[in-house]
Amino acid sequence: MAQSSTNAALSPWKVVSLDSFHTPERTQASQWRRSFRAATTWMVGREASECQAKQESELRALPEVKLAHWAPSIDWTPATHCLEQALQAYEEAPVVLFISPPHGGHEAVVHHWAAQQGVECLTSPTLTELVEGSSSWIDRAAPLKRWAIPALERHFLRHTNGLQGVRELVERALCGRLGQSVIGCDSWTYAYLQHAVGLEGVPVLTLQGLEGGQLAHYFAHHVDRTVQVCPTVYSTRTGRPVLTSESDDKAVYSELQRLAAHCRGHLGIAWHYWRERLREPADENTSNDDQETRSDTQELWLLDALADAELPADTGDVATLLLHTLLIHGGLDDQALRYVLPFSDHEALNARFSLAQRGILSGWQVAPLCYASVRQLLASRNYLVDPL
Repeated sequence: MAQSSTNAALSPWKVVSLDSFHTPERTQASQWRRSFRAATTWMVGREASECQAKQESELRALPEVKLAHWAPSIDWTPATHCLEQALQAYEEAPVVLFISPPHGGHEAVVHHWAAQQGVECLTSPTLTELVEGSSSWIDRAAPLKRWAIPALERHFLRHTNGLQGVRELVERALCGRLGQSVIGCDSWTYAYLQHAVGLEGVPVLTLQGLEGGQLAHYFAHHVDRTVQVCPTVYSTRTGRPVLTSESDDKAVYSELQRLAAHCRGHLGIAWHYWRERLREPADENTSNDDQETRSDTQELWLLDALADAELPADTGDVATLLLHTLLIHGGLDDQALRYVLPFSDHEALNARFSLAQRGILSGWQVAPLCYASVRQLLASRNYLVDPL
């Protein structure tokens, strides 16, 4: 019974109301450290800003085969069950929102929930429909008793006509004219639509933020089933264990608590750090084929988990507004960007290309490892930020 209670406490799958969400301990301290590190790096360079216990040159990136063993993709299915349980408290509500930050899984969770419940998902409107302010896509929900939208961010544009559809959707749904619905929504989209359209009275659910102990438990137990035991993972920053097979040992929590605070408790962001920063000892005598087939390494290293691409304090207005626009839309391609930015196509494309070159953007989205820094920059400049 005690073991069961411990596992429940360490589970990353807890759906709560937005009012009950809280970030991990030391989140504010993590933001202060990030600001200090950015300033230190600017003045004296990254190498002098933090002494490393293990040099990156002594390590090599894990091939995809090994990453599939030690850091497989997140299966959001367990969150679907928790969402269904949480929805029981809102059986009379015409609309319930389930939000998550970028890479936070809301689309997958709502899609899985709809499939399990036999609920139809509305298809996203085309760019032409959004620009013209068409609401024909809403009519598809009219004959349905229950329906879902996995990603509301695909159903609007920050544009006069682009808001008409989602505004009508909310009005008709809250009046009870569209049956009952569960809508997945990016947390930045939610913040913007709350401001621009108004979502008062709509219940909002989300996954609770994780502490370091929960991250340790997740990373240790969510490995490939063929792996018998989790390898020991050491921090290149301190040289001390970050994760061991005894993952519930609080002695190894500190580095992952640091990561949890940096990611504001969001599993999706933390997983990207974990996967992209895992390294193994370099072995010049091992052939490339051997490197890809051997998966029995019992010693791994985690590069300084917080050494993400920092945004300089002098980041210009065009780049800043572009980053904010991409976040509130959950990413936009170049064709759609022209409708929502008050700049020329040339200025917007130059800014996007520059940010992509510096690793701050991945495709048309903010890169996971840069998300914390981008969010802090926007908050410091009094931009509207998400509630998570």
